[in-house]
Amino acid sequence: MNLNKNDCFLEGEIVYLRLPDIQKDIYEGNWHQWFNDPDITRYLIHGVYPINREQEAHIIEQEIKKTNSIVLSIISRENHQHIGVISLKNIDLINRNAEIGIVMGVQTVMGSALEAMALLTKHSFDKLNLIKIYAGQHEGLWKWINTLELIGYRIEGYRHNSGIRFGQSYGVVLTSVDGEDFYELEKKRGGNILSSSLRDLLKTRRKENLIPKLKKFLVQLHCHIN
Repeated sequence: MNLNKNDCFLEGEIVYLRLPDIQKDIYEGNWHQWFNDPDITRYLIHGVYPINREQEAHIIEQEIKKTNSIVLSIISRENHQHIGVISLKNIDLINRNAEIGIVMGVQTVMGSALEAMALLTKHSFDKLNLIKIYAGQHEGLWKWINTLELIGYRIEGYRHNSGIRFGQSYGVVLTSVDGEDFYELEKKRGGNILSSSLRDLLKTRRKENLIPKLKKFLVQLHCHIN
């Protein structure tokens, strides 16, 4: 399908990002249902309380009004389906950093989440002139953490006992990417952070779960300090 340039804010090969359309995305769509879905919210802070369309619409309307955040709908270029949401929050123009987050309601479009992250990360450095983008992920999302490594994100910390789900405590892995590293990686790939073939790039993703090593290192560090 042809892309409506009037709707597009950031354009990729697989997806494009635009401002949320409250009527189309929420009242006529399933946005709110993503946060009621136990599979989608398994590793998220959402899914504790039910949410309906009116509540979701209010949340997004308020978020759009904030001057220190950007929230965008992720749209499949193939059929213009609304498949996710991505945001920059706590935009700090003094220290020049922000927190990025993403939720994919439709997880069958290969490479869509990574491309959306690449688009908003690049915009953060290109247009907002930020120097650091950071995020926090449930330790169970180690494969996603390895995927983000493909566009320059690196593990830089771990928060122990950040929450409890299904009777077990979990930690949060802290990741970030610096603008300098992002641009250097982009340059190495001929100006395209995702390289000429996203499919081939995804094949190079690290297969090892680094989280156990990270936790072991921190335990040893604390023992040494004590």
